[in-house]
Amino acid sequence: MKTLFDICVPRSDILSGNIQESDFAADLAQVINGTAPLEYVLPNSFFANTHPTVGLKALLKTVCQRLQGTGGNAVLRLDTQYGGGKTHSLIALTHAAHGMKGVNNVEEFIDPQLVPTTKVRLAAFDGENADPVNGRPLGDGLRAYTPWGELAYGLAGVDGYKLVRQSDIERVAPGAATIQELFGNEPVLILLDELSIYLRKIKGRKEQEQLTPFLTTLFKAVSSSNKACVVFTLAVGKEGKATDAYSQENEFISEKNNLLSYL
Repeated sequence: MKTLFDICVPRSDILSGNIQESDFAADLAQVINGTAPLEYVLPNSFFANTHPTVGLKALLKTVCQRLQGTGGNAVLRLDTQYGGGKTHSLIALTHAAHGMKGVNNVEEFIDPQLVPTTKVRLAAFDGENADPVNGRPLGDGLRAYTPWGELAYGLAGVDGYKLVRQSDIERVAPGAATIQELFGNEPVLILLDELSIYLRKIKGRKEQEQLTPFLTTLFKAVSSSNKACVVFTLAVGKEGKATDAYSQENEFISEKNNLLSYL
């Protein structure tokens, strides 16, 4: 019988000693703004280095069906402990929403007929990069202090942010109808990552009490639009229990949203 060393050949960058640990630190925000390592930014490289697991294929299928208005779930929650591939899955969805351009092995992950061929409005909120005190730079000279401020700009640019500017400044969640205005008449994909880290940042602040109302109105807006989908992550294990440094925050969000769809 051949050993593992006989059948597995390390990548050239590993053999040459040029591998960087940062290359394996997936960052959703960096992928979207194009500053992540090329292994994550380039769709073909990303999928060439990604194993098509059953879970990932199911996620891509249901989200892309939703974006085409042919089924799928409006709200999906990804539950695994830290290091379980949640952010990696969101990056895969980002590339899928952009059409998986240049990917040579599309059929290994999803039926090519399900991959969007028209524009998808994509917006993401990464709690690790959020800055509720100083505001996170958006571009166009704007800063957002809340998830709804960041998502509004991601979905509809400057005009989108202007729509929720006062809600962002006053740290009060907008209503579902206002959120729906940001969708326009196009398919919409919203990705929420590291909510627990964001919740820790706003502990004791006004925004802490607004996160649950915001998620409620966001899910309502998405569910009311047949080509809109939101996917969010939580680092929880079995029975909704978390054991990491943000266990309290993860379990809080899990408890508040225990009636949502699961994958």
